[in-house]
Amino acid sequence: MLDFSYLSDTDGSKPSLTLDYKTTQLLNDAFLYLKEKTGIYIDPYGKTRIYPDHQRILINYLVKNKDNEIKKLVAFLSEAISKDEVIIADGD
Repeated sequence: MLDFSYLSDTDGSKPSLTLDYKTTQLLNDAFLYLKEKTGIYIDPYGKTRIYPDHQRILINYLVKNKDNEIKKLVAFLSEAISKDEVIIADGD
């Protein structure tokens, strides 16, 4: 699983999103694309900060994807960008 939450969320009251293993596997190409563009890799088994500029790159890569869970991630990232939030991706 891969959990996405706001870095500023100290009390668990802000939006978050959890993706299962299958969806995380679908995101592998997007994670590699982000690494190619920025040097930042979202490790499905580690912890990574995703800054708004990185979120935009992911959204642009994923926006046409038809998978419902990926659409939820795109919406989550879009909301985070509108609030200028840094996202923590925490995998296990």
